[in-house]
Amino acid sequence: MSISNKTNPMTLIISLLSGSIFTIGLIVSGMVNPEKVLGFLRLFHGWDPSLGLVMGGGIAVAMPTFFYVKSRIAKGERAIDKGNFDLPTATKITPQLAIGSLIFGIGWGMLGFCPAPVLVTAFAGYIESMIFVVAMLAGFWLHAKFIKS
Repeated sequence: MSISNKTNPMTLIISLLSGSIFTIGLIVSGMVNPEKVLGFLRLFHGWDPSLGLVMGGGIAVAMPTFFYVKSRIAKGERAIDKGNFDLPTATKITPQLAIGSLIFGIGWGMLGFCPAPVLVTAFAGYIESMIFVVAMLAGFWLHAKFIKS
C-alpha cells in the first residue's frame, strides 16, 4: 500500500469500522475477560469451550474473505481504496516464528490476555491491562532494537 492510500478517507473509514466491530466482538464474546480465556485453556478443570465457538466463527468469516481477496489478486484487481492488498507471503516455519509463538502462548496461558483484548481493557482503565500493555510495548521496542528480521 502506498503512503497516499494510508490517508485515503475510505481506508480510514473502513479501518475505524472494522476496528469497532472487532472490539465489540471481543467484548460480547468475553475474550476481554481473562478468566473466560483461562477457562478455555483449562482442559481438565472447569473447561469452557465457548471461546472455541468464537474462534470457529472468526475462521468461518475470515477464510472465505481470505480466498475472495486471493482470487481478486489473481485477477489483478485492487482493493476498495484502490491500493494493493497486503497479504502475508511467508510460507516457512522459522525458529523466530516458533519461539515467538511459544512466548505468546505461554503469556496467554499465564495471564489470559492477548494483544487486542488487553488494549480494550487498558483503554477501559484496568491497571493490570495497562501494565501488560507497557510490558508488551517494551517487548516490541526490544525486538526492534536488538533483533534483525
